[in-house]
Amino acid sequence: MKLVSSLRGAALALALSCVLVACGGSDPPTCNGTSCVCEAGKSCDIGEGGCAGNSCSLDCPMDNECSGACGDSCSIDCGEGSECNVTVGNSSSVSCVSGSTCHIRCTGSCSLSCAPGATCTIQCPADSAPRTIVEGGSCE
Repeated sequence: MKLVSSLRGAALALALSCVLVACGGSDPPTCNGTSCVCEAGKSCDIGEGGCAGNSCSLDCPMDNECSGACGDSCSIDCGEGSECNVTVGNSSSVSCVSGSTCHIRCTGSCSLSCAPGATCTIQCPADSAPRTIVEGGSCE
């Protein structure tokens, strides 16, 4: 019984320390106004910093994990080796180069450009599940 109590205490301490030091968390992208970039090799949450609202421009250049949501008129470039798993607002566009993986959810109209060699899905507001996209697609 004492061992179980000690293990629970250790598990709680580990969980609390992860919360305090953001274990496995994402960083906000580096922004100059609403023009943002995720440093190569980093994980970024686009819902933080200058990309939290409308008219954000985000570059995920290489080996990034970009996630989160932005508002209307967002423009996202997903570079080689990057994974972009994002929700974008009305009139947004996402471009995925060869070697990238893009999973896009649109809350309104949006477009997705998917280069040969990229893996892309899009989910429009009326879709019950994401659709695989080859070359490009859009939500009206």
